[in-house]
Amino acid sequence: MRIEARRLIFALTKIDASYLVNVNNKELSLSEAEYCFMYALDDGLPHSQKEISSEWLIPKTTLNAIAKRWEKAGLLTLEPIPGKRREMRIALTEAGQKYAREILSFIYEAEEKALRQTLKRYSTEFIDALEYFGSRLKEAFEEAKEAFDELK
Repeated sequence: MRIEARRLIFALTKIDASYLVNVNNKELSLSEAEYCFMYALDDGLPHSQKEISSEWLIPKTTLNAIAKRWEKAGLLTLEPIPGKRREMRIALTEAGQKYAREILSFIYEAEEKALRQTLKRYSTEFIDALEYFGSRLKEAFEEAKEAFDELK
């Protein structure tokens, strides 16, 4: 199992590296955090800052600074979430959606090409398997950490 786990983690690292190398291109105007933020928002749904911070691993202070800057630029809206004291709902404006599509188009194109080629060889079950693995790994790490903490 250890060899398979290493192969999987190495494959995931290659995927992460592909994004990082292309996102950190000096010719592009956004930071890695800004790309992740824009990618998260470009699904057409409103999100909370807390949700994006935890799902995309963007520090809250970084996310807040970007959100304020983009709100001033007219790229997104920030609305208080009823019943939540400091949490805001974030959505791209029409201008923000247009900007996101321009900035992210090369990423979407590359993803679609790679996925199309992968699906010719494998079924969509590999995505289900990765999601399942991610959930099980998170759970296993939590259990292992609890056991480790008990040994201290």
